[in-house]
Amino acid sequence: MTAVRLYSEGSSISGVQQQSARTCAAAGESSSQITRKMTWNEMFFFKVDSEENYVLELVVLDAGRGQPVGIYSAPLKQVVQKLPSASSSDYAKFELTLGDLMTTKEHEILKPSGKIRFAVLVSGRATAKQGSRASPNRSRSGYIQISPSKDGPWTNMKLNYAVPAACWRFGDCVIASEATVKEGNRYVGIRSLVSITNTTDFAIDLRLKGRDSQSAGSDGQLENSDKDDQIEVGVLEPGSTIPVPLSGLSHPGVLYTLQLRPTIHHELVQHSWSDVQERRSQTEFRNEQVLDICVSDLYESENLLFCSQIDGSSSTCQGLWFCLSIEAKEIGKDVRTDPIYDWSIIIKSPLSLTYYLPIPAHYTVSASHLDEEETSCSRGELNPGEVVKVQNVDPRNPLYLSLVPHGGWESVHEPVPISHPTEVPSKFINLRSSLSGRVVQIMLEQSSDKDYLMARVIRIYVPYWISFARLPPLTLQFVDITGRRDKRRYLARPRAEKSDKLLYGIGHEELVDGYTIASGLNFKGLGLSACVSRNGQQLGALKELSPLADMDGTVDLSAHDNDGKCTHVFLCSKLCSYQAVPTKVIYVRPYTTFTNRVGQDMFIKLSAGDDPKVLHAYDRRVSFLYSEVGPDKLQVRLEDTDWCQPLDIVKEDTIVIAMRKQDCTQKFVKAEIRGYEEGSRFLVVFRLEPTDGPIRIENRTSNATIGTRQSGLGEDTWIQVKPLSTRKYSWDDPYGQKAVDVSIQKGDVTSFQYVDLENPVASSTSFGEHGVKFNIVETADVTILKFTDYHRRQEGSPESELVASTLTQNETETGAGPLELIIELGVVGVSLIDHKPRELLYLNLQKVFISYMTGYDSGTTSRFKLIIGQLQLDNQLPLSIMPVVLATESMPDSNHPVFKANIAVSNVTSNGIQVYPHVYIRVTDQTWRLNIHEPIVWALVDFYNNLRFTGTSSSSTVTEVDPEIRIE
Repeated sequence: MTAVRLYSEGSSISGVQQQSARTCAAAGESSSQITRKMTWNEMFFFKVDSEENYVLELVVLDAGRGQPVGIYSAPLKQVVQKLPSASSSDYAKFELTLGDLMTTKEHEILKPSGKIRFAVLVSGRATAKQGSRASPNRSRSGYIQISPSKDGPWTNMKLNYAVPAACWRFGDCVIASEATVKEGNRYVGIRSLVSITNTTDFAIDLRLKGRDSQSAGSDGQLENSDKDDQIEVGVLEPGSTIPVPLSGLSHPGVLYTLQLRPTIHHELVQHSWSDVQERRSQTEFRNEQVLDICVSDLYESENLLFCSQIDGSSSTCQGLWFCLSIEAKEIGKDVRTDPIYDWSIIIKSPLSLTYYLPIPAHYTVSASHLDEEETSCSRGELNPGEVVKVQNVDPRNPLYLSLVPHGGWESVHEPVPISHPTEVPSKFINLRSSLSGRVVQIMLEQSSDKDYLMARVIRIYVPYWISFARLPPLTLQFVDITGRRDKRRYLARPRAEKSDKLLYGIGHEELVDGYTIASGLNFKGLGLSACVSRNGQQLGALKELSPLADMDGTVDLSAHDNDGKCTHVFLCSKLCSYQAVPTKVIYVRPYTTFTNRVGQDMFIKLSAGDDPKVLHAYDRRVSFLYSEVGPDKLQVRLEDTDWCQPLDIVKEDTIVIAMRKQDCTQKFVKAEIRGYEEGSRFLVVFRLEPTDGPIRIENRTSNATIGTRQSGLGEDTWIQVKPLSTRKYSWDDPYGQKAVDVSIQKGDVTSFQYVDLENPVASSTSFGEHGVKFNIVETADVTILKFTDYHRRQEGSPESELVASTLTQNETETGAGPLELIIELGVVGVSLIDHKPRELLYLNLQKVFISYMTGYDSGTTSRFKLIIGQLQLDNQLPLSIMPVVLATESMPDSNHPVFKANIAVSNVTSNGIQVYPHVYIRVTDQTWRLNIHEPIVWALVDFYNNLRFTGTSSSSTVTEVDPEIRIE
């Protein structure tokens, strides 16, 4: 097989815009390509405007493996042979050109790999106007024309991007073309109207056989006597598609039928060419006629084929079975408005098992319900998400399935029927756990028609999984609590739990890679308790599971061990990752997990009386058992620090944790508290905070020692700042009061003040009585608490009047606060509507925050902040195949918006220079997906042309655009 590629270097082939289809303009492109695959001795004709700038490449392919053998490349003008204008294909004289084939493997030195003889003929008729003054470097518009001979008839072929396939006249025949764009190059595939697709696991050899010689060559004999009456299509690899040669569809005197046989390279077994079988095993009441598959006279149907082993045995265990599905898709109409169909012949396995359980299982497909080894047709292991295709079974005969998952499961009954000529196939398999005794029903969903043979596809799934991760060994007990509905009627009942009924338990030993399976669950009347110990003696409180009936519902409970320690467990339910089945997954996860990104080991306590635990530097999403002594509050410390203040983890947030060192300085760790990640309620990620804390204390006084602490905390939290020095600071309790107690020590006299940072003006006016002036300076990232000397002056003096009435450029009056304007919107939608009217685009913005502040940092700075939590741009045109134009690959979380900008501008200008002390712009690092399709491009061009601007012409120079752009 040979692949011919013709592409342009300087000029390229472009099309003409029409109403029915738009073609692609290639002006300015450097590599427009046309690729055509052909069998040996086949001729194919292209028409181009000039051979000056085209390059011819011949790639020789191994028809059996489909791998390239060698490649020949040369400029078209060097190998072309011109024929006189009066020449015809009957008496045209030309010589074959001998070319060297070179290796095609990457990272390999080019070396000869063979030779090829070929001829490239160009008609003597002029293809371009003589005397044209157009620049030779300028791209010229033209047509792609195809023909079965050089003398015509020629058919104009357009580059159809809007539909998968389009039909064109090819002499007396009709062919199909498919246009694609890959890596900036345009590829035009030209093929017949019949394609064959292999969905099996075998490489399949295909041929077309004349009906007169089919019986003589079906058993492998006398094949050499009728070589002229068969067409070798080639070997079709699994998952590949190949078109049927046009010569087999349009031969005037011979009707060709399709035959196949599997090719198994690693085995010595050979099979005969296929025979079409009856679709049903009992045909005494149906006068069914077995017809061969004639490729020139197809109709939508299902066919059963059998390939026996070469020894001639017809036993089902000595051959392979195939189902052929023939489907048609209308792609055009002829001059009589009759439909033109694009035919697809799909080779399928007679039986496919699609496995959607989370744990592996052993399966057996047999011809008997007794599960005997001699009746077994196929057996092996099924892995999650795997598809097993069985070829050596006759789908007309009875077939039985046995399935046993790992984890101590055993089958309750004999193998169930999955295919039977008279019985209804089973829809489920019952399993019993040898460890707990609970029974689970596995669903068997079949896609088959009772009256029409189809390849049987059996989907195997369960209603529920239960997934455990990052937890100690747990034991769960499911309890029926429907009897609690009547407990209010009986006030004298000592314990309502007497009406509860234990259904079953799930132990840690039943799990396989953290998974187990379950039947349907009625959450409305179901309760759950858990314990860490294997014997189940220390069960925690019983929790009702009715919230799990909602997709966003969650349940949390505590599980204890025999030593009195517990772990907080979080449950939620979601659909499984396999979209083909309605399976729900119950995720059993820790309530809170921790990840260490500090770079050193940390120590953690989860309650006031808990023992310290080590969170190693390499730990990621780990949980801990802890002692429930005192309130559940988080405390952390490093090796060189004391414990931080107890913290409540109750919401998603980013906080700075302050820990004190032995020298009374603080060390900061940033904690990112994320919600609902990988099933846990909270994930706390610790990162090392920069040395500069969020607050800075500046003591600019000459003789006063300033002490500060967060209000409401103990005496050991004071921070002392000497005169003319500064200290970094952070809130010891991030969720405590945003207020500070201030001590002013001058000699032996110490005074105390209280400052509410949320209302600093009202609480800082009395500092002047102690000779200290207090001011708060807000910058982009740091809040500065500034203490300076306060100089008293006599009232009425000229100096005091001047100071009181004059404001310097860098200072504001005491008590003058900043002005901030905030606009916060939950969801914002903006539609672009044209003149028709018709909605073109829709922009969806979520969690929009806009803030403008002026007058902070002593009135010298203004700040603008813009945060967009989520952004998506949609294509609103009807029936669009790309409805989302711009969006992120996954949903951003609340702590990481898609866009965040913070720009500070200085109001103090010097010599007309604008100063930006802080510019911060952040775009999410997630993958953005941009999809632009041709219809929206033309709609926007039409929208632009109908805009009316003063002094702007409504005409546009845009004539053609690329019909499809995709950026990932």
